[in-house]
Amino acid sequence: MPNARGDVVVPPSRRAPRGPWWIWLLLAVLPWTWFPLRDELGLVGDVVAIVLPVLAVVAAVAALVVGRQRGLVAAVSVLVAGAVAVVGPWTPVDAAPVRPGAAVTVASANVTGLETTLPALRATAADVLVVVEDTPSIDRELDADHPHRVYSGGIPSVGVYSRFPVRLLDGTGPDLPGLRVAVDAPTPFVLYAMHVPRPWWTGGGSYQATPAEHRRLVVALADRVAREPGPVVVAGDLNSTDRGRDYRLLADDTGLTDVMREGWTGPTSVTQWQAFLLRIDHLMVGPGWCGEGPRRFPLAGSDHDGITAGVGPCA
Repeated sequence: MPNARGDVVVPPSRRAPRGPWWIWLLLAVLPWTWFPLRDELGLVGDVVAIVLPVLAVVAAVAALVVGRQRGLVAAVSVLVAGAVAVVGPWTPVDAAPVRPGAAVTVASANVTGLETTLPALRATAADVLVVVEDTPSIDRELDADHPHRVYSGGIPSVGVYSRFPVRLLDGTGPDLPGLRVAVDAPTPFVLYAMHVPRPWWTGGGSYQATPAEHRRLVVALADRVAREPGPVVVAGDLNSTDRGRDYRLLADDTGLTDVMREGWTGPTSVTQWQAFLLRIDHLMVGPGWCGEGPRRFPLAGSDHDGITAGVGPCA
């Protein structure tokens, strides 16, 4: 369209995209380097793993705003890479079934100290129930429902409620944010009932820790679990996203089986954190054990969903 002087002016919508095409091709490839480099990034990778869904959306929008047509490929690429990173650890993994008649139902729930969660806890009818952020009043209610229990007290507290005899092996300490409990089920096992502090910019007592301190606690847990001579179950709020290296340390390097992946799973951190699509509540078993019938269940008022599954010796 000519202007007043007769010059041809290209309307903004018809102008060429910004930036050389090869830069946008490089930006389209960049998101996929996350997979080979994520563990090498260390603590930086730990933080990126937490915010990854939101980061992917922001990066896609920025690519479209800055690059226009050429930014479209980069925007689609970062969204697809982000979806693969998030949904990949939710997909079912082939595993052997539990030996018929040997399954023990284990449930884990971060109840955020709310008695409104009691109906959901009771509805699980779990043989062994792990309650994170327990309170004395909740403990009294569940103690009346179960013949055996171990309760840590303190803030935050962890309780284990069982129809089988239980015995405290190790209590909460600087290197164990939870309880190590012997469960005298038909096939006895050691249960780690955990509440690892969430990784945060600064430490904050027993509820949050720096990313470096969080990593140290998960490494210590992995070392303990690896030394167990017999069957072991890890359950609780690990505050470790399943797309982060702390989860991979337990599920891959330590050889634990994530029984929630016997089927499709999904995020357990809800309410104010739901945009980050975090699965941080876990139920894992050691070598020789398997899981069946995993599911998530809502906890009224809590910022977590509960999880439950049958666990036991593999068929």
